[in-house]
Amino acid sequence: MTIDFNNLESLAKPVMTAVCLGLFWTWETLFPFFKFQENRWRHAGRNAAIALMNTLIMATLFGIATVSVANWVQVNQWGLLSWSQIPSPWRILAAILLLDSWLYIWHRLNHRIPLLWKFHRMHHSDPAMDVTTATRFHLGELIASAGIRLGLIPLLGVTAFEILVSETIVVIATMFHHANISIGKFETVLRWFIVTPGMHKVHHSRYQPETDSNYSVFLSLWDRLGLTYRQRQDGNEGLELGLDEMTEENWQTIPGMLKTPFVTPKQPTNPES
Repeated sequence: MTIDFNNLESLAKPVMTAVCLGLFWTWETLFPFFKFQENRWRHAGRNAAIALMNTLIMATLFGIATVSVANWVQVNQWGLLSWSQIPSPWRILAAILLLDSWLYIWHRLNHRIPLLWKFHRMHHSDPAMDVTTATRFHLGELIASAGIRLGLIPLLGVTAFEILVSETIVVIATMFHHANISIGKFETVLRWFIVTPGMHKVHHSRYQPETDSNYSVFLSLWDRLGLTYRQRQDGNEGLELGLDEMTEENWQTIPGMLKTPFVTPKQPTNPES
C-alpha cells in the first residue's frame, strides 16, 4: 500500500496540534504551575483564533508547495542527506537533528534581527504563558519561516516523510514546553536532553538577558553548544512573563496582536527616574 504523504503532511500538523492542545490543557487545568490572573477561556480563545487563521492561510500557501519540493528531492536524490548515503533509520535521525538545529538558529535570529523581532514579539507579549501560547505567532513570522524552509529542503535533502516526523516532534515539544505545568524532579534530568517547561519559561521572562536565552525547540543541546543556556536559581517562582512595553490589555486582543509588528509600543517608564 502506498502512503500519500501529500495528504498526511497537510493533515498531520493541525490534527496533532488539536490533540496536544486538549491533552496539555487538561494537564495544566489539573496541575497548574501558576494560577491564572486573567480570564483563561478568553486568553485561550484569542490565541486559538490566531492559530486557526494562521493554519488555514499557511496550509493554502505552503502545504502543497512544501510536499512537492520534498518529493522532488526524493525523486532526484538531491541534497546533503541524499548525497551522504546514510542508511534509512539513521537518515531520519539526521533529518530531525538538522531541522531542529535550524529551528534554533532561526529562533535566535528572530531575537537578534530587529525586523524579525517586530513579528516575533507578538509571541512573547503573552503575559500568561500556557499551552495556547505555543500557537500564538504572527502570520508574517510563519510566512518568513516557511519560505526559508522551502529553500532549505533541497539543500538538506529531507523527504516529505522526514518533514512529517520532524513536524510531529516539534508540535509535541512546543506544546509541552509552553504548557503551564510543573514536572517536579523530572525537570532537572529532562532539561539535559529536551526543552522543558521550566527551561522555556525563562525564555519568556520580561528580563531581556533571560529572554535572549534558551532558544532551542526540541533538543536542549543547541543552547548548550551555542552558549545560550540559562537557568534561574529560584525555580522560576519570581519569574514575570511577557514584555514590559506590551502589558496593556489592547496588546492581548486579536487586532492588537495582529498590529504588533507595525506599531512601536510605548516604552515603560521608570518610577524611580
